[in-house]
Amino acid sequence: MLCEIARNLDGDRLDTVKTLEHDLGLTLVAFSCRSLEPAREAKLQKMMEEFGAQLQAPPAEPDDVQLDRIRAAEQELGVSLVAVQA
Repeated sequence: MLCEIARNLDGDRLDTVKTLEHDLGLTLVAFSCRSLEPAREAKLQKMMEEFGAQLQAPPAEPDDVQLDRIRAAEQELGVSLVAVQA
């Protein structure tokens, strides 16, 4: 699976993420993910291991209520959201 920072968030979707951040008191990073064929997946994984971690922010520790809201937003927006300490 290939995930990258979501660049396709239009105004309404971006506003949804910003509102959720404000409501939860967390910083969220949105990722767009897609599946790759297995051979390409293995090649990409090797390249990523050589580059190292790209997101340097430490993860936040949302509670169960916050996680439920994040999951609901992920379903609504079609992106993966990661809560980080900022």
